[in-house]
Amino acid sequence: MANCKFFKDQFLEEEGGKYSSKKIWGLIIMFLVCCSFILDGLNFYTSNENLFNSMLIAGCTLLGLNGVSKIFNKKESKKANLLNSEEND
Repeated sequence: MANCKFFKDQFLEEEGGKYSSKKIWGLIIMFLVCCSFILDGLNFYTSNENLFNSMLIAGCTLLGLNGVSKIFNKKESKKANLLNSEEND
């Protein structure tokens, strides 16, 4: 059961428990890129390098946007908490 929770948490946002479309599409694209890389390495077929690179960039961008937005949201929330505590003093 613990493994299912780990995979479910990969798709959920930390706040609100909603499913993140950026995470879902990013993970789907990265899974397809990984499969393409493995199958190309095993010489089952030859993948188009431009298509592979563009999918890799798209997947990393979707996952990266999610991570960057979390970093900036945490800084803003800390700043807001500091301002509120200074006002209360």
